[in-house]
Amino acid sequence: MADTAALEIAKRETLVDTIVRALIRFIADNGLRGGDRLPTERELAEMVGVSRLALREALSMLKGLGVLEPRHGKGIFVRPLDISIIFSMLSPLLRTHVDIHVQDLLQMRSHLESSIAELAAVHRADEDVRILEGHLDGMRRSIGDRSTFMEHDMAFHEELARSTGNPIFHIFMAAIADLVLEFQLMFPDKREYREQGIPSHQAILDAVIAQDSAAARAAMIAHIGRAAAWMDEGSQPQTP
Repeated sequence: MADTAALEIAKRETLVDTIVRALIRFIADNGLRGGDRLPTERELAEMVGVSRLALREALSMLKGLGVLEPRHGKGIFVRPLDISIIFSMLSPLLRTHVDIHVQDLLQMRSHLESSIAELAAVHRADEDVRILEGHLDGMRRSIGDRSTFMEHDMAFHEELARSTGNPIFHIFMAAIADLVLEFQLMFPDKREYREQGIPSHQAILDAVIAQDSAAARAAMIAHIGRAAAWMDEGSQPQTP
């Protein structure tokens, strides 16, 4: 006898989801970049073949994601794409819904960022070094302020990724920046960790300045290893 259990049917996209995809496709296919204006709501509704109400819902979703921005009396414009904004909103959900553990993050950072440091040492420009030095100085100045220190810390790592000359590395780092901060805030705040972090960042920067790719890779691996040890030492994570 045939199994009469209910059959699973793939969930179809809602009309609004379909419009969102169509709008993203329109922006990409027409090469629209930050600051470019979209057609009017009426024109877009006619192009997509939907009601203005459904279109507005889709536009609202894209505004919330930081893809579009309305300008009163001027229309709707494409925002410069900042992947970090999107992931900063999603990082708390990523940590719980995807079941990410701190060990997973540290393992990924060790492999990804060691390659980033290695490439940055080869491709960095003088301006990249100046920015990296600025963030390291910011870490020194904010040694007593955990929040500001962490901002400079992650900005250092993001700038290092930018210094590779490969935009995909910067996208990856921007994508995980808030996830890294989420995990750091789960552990006790100890000034000594920040103090010990300064020389490890300096070692990375020195190798990048010297364009010594092997030393930059080794310095990054050592830095992530120290972070792992600090988190182990911090025992069980505490709810922020």
